[in-house]
Amino acid sequence: MTELTPLNLYVCANVLLVLAAALVEGVRAVSPRLRQPMAYRHQLRLSQAAVLAALLLPLFSSSSSGSGLLPLTAQVWSAPAAAERALPGLNADPSLVSFGPSSATLPLDLVRQVALIVFVAGLVWVLARLARDALATARIIADAQTIRRHCSLRILASERCSVPFSFWVPGRCYVVVPSALVLRAEDLRLAIRHELQHHRQHDTKSVYLQQLLRACFFWNPAVHRLEAQLRELQEFCCDEALSRQGSVSALSYCQCLLRVAEAAAQQRPLQLQAGMIGGGAGKLLRRRIEALLARPSAPLRPSLVFGGGVAMLLLMAMAALAVASTVQDRRISLREAERMAEVARRSSTFPVVVNDRVVKELNRLLSTPEGRAELQASLGRMRGHEAFISERLAEAGMPLELLAVPLVESGYRNRPQDAEPRHGAGLWMFIASTARSYGLTVDAERDDRLDVAAETGAAIRLFSALYAQFQDWSLALLAYNAGAAPVQRAMAETGARDAWALIASGHENDPGYLPRVMAAILILQNPTVLE
Repeated sequence: MTELTPLNLYVCANVLLVLAAALVEGVRAVSPRLRQPMAYRHQLRLSQAAVLAALLLPLFSSSSSGSGLLPLTAQVWSAPAAAERALPGLNADPSLVSFGPSSATLPLDLVRQVALIVFVAGLVWVLARLARDALATARIIADAQTIRRHCSLRILASERCSVPFSFWVPGRCYVVVPSALVLRAEDLRLAIRHELQHHRQHDTKSVYLQQLLRACFFWNPAVHRLEAQLRELQEFCCDEALSRQGSVSALSYCQCLLRVAEAAAQQRPLQLQAGMIGGGAGKLLRRRIEALLARPSAPLRPSLVFGGGVAMLLLMAMAALAVASTVQDRRISLREAERMAEVARRSSTFPVVVNDRVVKELNRLLSTPEGRAELQASLGRMRGHEAFISERLAEAGMPLELLAVPLVESGYRNRPQDAEPRHGAGLWMFIASTARSYGLTVDAERDDRLDVAAETGAAIRLFSALYAQFQDWSLALLAYNAGAAPVQRAMAETGARDAWALIASGHENDPGYLPRVMAAILILQNPTVLE
């Protein structure tokens, strides 16, 4: 699991919860228009399945790289050198986040902190309200009088509530009715049956999961709508179950609902309770009464409901794959670099090295927008010279990995000499003295360093001499940049014959040169990393 996998999972789950809310809304809107409407218990099960799918499908799509159907929400890049200098000590992780198609970036640590604050604020807000409701419910139960007791079930009457409700804690089920309802035997019987049905449907247990969902996705409006839809469907399911019992009169039940709803206006609904009014909204109560009084019709066959559920889950699965990796980590890890090295070693005996320094240079080349753009342009220029240089290297028995040297030295630009005589020129960036030592003419009238054939021949002769001297390609590359004499002195001073040990001791000319060449070799052997 990568660092950004949890973030991708969270983003994907939020998108799928929006889709789940829309699907549930669609099912509820279409069902009454069918010749055989869908039973409310089936609607509730489909809605619960949609919520569960929204939470689980991101886990199965997390290994996907995304389908490209949706734009990236954000990309995480390794900080370029300029950003590292501009933000010294500000962030433990100098990585940057770019959002959508814009070029605006923010430090990854800042984004993490803001996201965490927002998430925790929502979590604390919801949990604080739930704790308050739990205490209020506990007080009601503590002061209530027991009407009936059976195994783990307690039916209580309370002066402190005006609406019947059911409540569950591990090992105990409660049904609480207003004390005033005890005087109306028929209403009491209907209210108790209604609340017992909540227990049978496990609504009193699922309410905890619904509130946990709200707490974790507090800032997603679709989650609040989903939670309200589930509560409404739970009430419709109770009404449906009771209306199908021959001993319950639909008219008496509707009258009971109206009387309870009138009392409910005086009491704030508590989120951990499954109440008889289910939120007390007037429109909801009207729809419930209309459903109870409507002529009963045969419900939609379970096989058709199952088929619709499968279609809904397939749609959500496709959405999960489309949304996968909306937050993409562009940074290269040490493990990914080692995989790239394994690919490079399959086709060559060149000693490719991977370490933290190489990973850092890989990230400079691949994991910053600027580095990536420059690398792509350099590789485009390389194509014009690759065939010729590869042929010359092969003729001389030199490794093709040396194609990475002009990539690092000049970006395959045939650069002329600038005003600074210590700087090099050409693809291979020879300084004038070294160029003359290997047979190139460099004077006011002629500069063979700009002749690709001539400078490539000189570079091959130089590398041949360096390898013959050091018998190690890493030392030869270090000497190509710093000179053979400084490398020889560094080896004498440190007693080391390892190029990386010399670098660790500070014996290098251009900081990061050898790791950068190794990184370029890895990229040339793994061209798909730029896709």
